[in-house]
Amino acid sequence: MPYNPKTGDHPEAVVKILLTVIEKTPSGGATLDDLKAAYREVKDREPSNKTISRIIKRINLLFDPLAYGEKKEEGEEDGHEEKAEARSRAISVRKKNGRVTYIFTENLEKGKSPLDPGLAFLMALCLYSQQRIMFSEQFEVMMKIIFEDILRKVVNWYRLRHEIERYVFVSGYAPAKPAENLRHIEDILSALRRKKRVKITYCRAYDGEVTRREVEPYGLLCRHNVWYLAGKCFEKNEQRVFRLDHIRRLEIVENSVASVPSDFSLKEAYGQAWGVWTECQPGKPETVRLRVGKGLAEKFRVTRYHESQVNKELPGGELEVTFTVTGAEEMVPWLMTWGPTLEVVEPHWLREAFVANLVETLKNYIDYKTG
Repeated sequence: MPYNPKTGDHPEAVVKILLTVIEKTPSGGATLDDLKAAYREVKDREPSNKTISRIIKRINLLFDPLAYGEKKEEGEEDGHEEKAEARSRAISVRKKNGRVTYIFTENLEKGKSPLDPGLAFLMALCLYSQQRIMFSEQFEVMMKIIFEDILRKVVNWYRLRHEIERYVFVSGYAPAKPAENLRHIEDILSALRRKKRVKITYCRAYDGEVTRREVEPYGLLCRHNVWYLAGKCFEKNEQRVFRLDHIRRLEIVENSVASVPSDFSLKEAYGQAWGVWTECQPGKPETVRLRVGKGLAEKFRVTRYHESQVNKELPGGELEVTFTVTGAEEMVPWLMTWGPTLEVVEPHWLREAFVANLVETLKNYIDYKTG
């Protein structure tokens, strides 16, 4: 989609407005404010009503060059046209109870072009140098075929997404600020590709203290819906992991050089960990054995909590569950959630840590009752 010198709209603004109309159509359509917000997101400036009107017209012409009939004089309003004619456009304007919305009406699944979009693209490239001279109409036809094929996929995606949201509801814990996590992931991947270090401002989970670190990134981990940065911390001079949602600020150190050790593997380093080990040397894997009561046993039969999980049936419907993991102390908070329906059998130190945690927890309630 080339730059339009008359409207001054770059392709990204046109596409963003089109996608906004498609997304809002199932819920009644996009308002003028919605389209202005979409424009601002990619152009970083406030558009006029006329600019939005021109973009809508341009989109309609891409779908159908005859969408507006005879050419209009500059300044002529679209609102005086017949409603039947407006319905034939990909984006139409509807007024109800004084509210104006933009609706996507095109059914791209019908009348699919017989010309393969890939072939159309090659033909369009061949015609590109002549498009402004001899074959301008043919070039526009080729681009229309390509554009419609792309939009057909976009429309199908939005229809599928709204169908899923109507009948499927997914919930669970997740980062409070996913957009920040995404930016951190993008910056870390950029640092890895460019072999650069990163500086982070980090809030420690166990005491809330904010520290500043310089880290040589080794890679990204995702465990139990939580993202982590793995790498060498130069403050501690050892390998560490950092939760992305605890990173307050992250920046790439441009005048630096970083490298991942040739013998390092994320899977080998953290594949057997229960959570994400935060020490330099996680040690050897060890066996954790649990005795699970009858009621809870069914949950362990149908759920795999770790790749190493092995279930063994016991008399009376109970279950023996074993894991082979590193960082087993990270299991304590998870074990606490099951209450009296689960018993830690081995290792002995984990059983003692579990009991100590129960005692400390009980103190809170005893102090409350006696106080």
